Amino acid sequence: MTMNKFGLHMMVHTPDWTEAGARRVFESAKKIGYDFVEVLIFDPHTMDAAMTARLSEEYGIGVATGLCGKLSADLSSTDPVIAKRGEDWVTHAIKVTRDMGATMLGGPSFSALHRYMLPPSELARERAVDAYRRLAKQAEAAGVRIGLEALNRYESNFITTVGQAADLCRKVGSKALFVHGDMFHMNIEEGDIPGAIENVKDCLGYVHVAESHRGYLGTGNTDWKAFFGALARIGYDGPITFESFSPSVLGPEMAGLIALWRDLWSDPDDVAAKALAFMRQHVRDAATAVA
Repeated sequence: MTMNKFGLHMMVHTPDWTEAGARRVFESAKKIGYDFVEVLIFDPHTMDAAMTARLSEEYGIGVATGLCGKLSADLSSTDPVIAKRGEDWVTHAIKVTRDMGATMLGGPSFSALHRYMLPPSELARERAVDAYRRLAKQAEAAGVRIGLEALNRYESNFITTVGQAADLCRKVGSKALFVHGDMFHMNIEEGDIPGAIENVKDCLGYVHVAESHRGYLGTGNTDWKAFFGALARIGYDGPITFESFSPSVLGPEMAGLIALWRDLWSDPDDVAAKALAFMRQHVRDAATAVA
């Protein structure tokens, strides 16, 4: 039997982490059978960690967190002032993650969610290694691990493949850092998804499952058998989170940020329930195939 725990991304239900929105996510996760929820930290300075920890305990559902950088606090910037703000941004997110009772902070903390017009500089890459060495020490002290989520080329220029994420993890050389793989982005950027997964088996620590068009799992062009088969072959037993977005949930501004122009579902509970059944079945089938 699989040891994977399954998570539900908060934005399947809500873009706002108020207590009312948070309760909807925790209630849905508990009702459907998810093990934890992923909370996106929009601003680590204003996030209500105590409320999240309280609801997590109330519902008996765990928490993982995610973080994006921003243009004014961007670890990938060549401007040392902006890069330092980016490092401070992650430092605060580590503390918020700890205070929520979570142990994993994923997402693209290395850059903003932005269409960059130039490739990253080598200077920025060197600075990022130094910054993540310092952040890894802070994370270790807090009992937290930091994941580097590879994004597609339209949303970042700094880490767009899981191999690039693994390269940074290996250069930092700390177990507090891991690769965060996301199938939506991998489907765009990786030429050989099973091969890419196998090449980062020493670093892979967290996985987002999302369909190629962000809709119901199994209704896009993703080769899920190949994906879950690769996870099984490397013995991946880490967490797997379902992530799907709908403009009717996110609202026009946030949907526009990720270029989500079609509404492929309107019932959060239905898409989440079918996703959990889909993921569990594929994990079981893949485990049987490699046994």
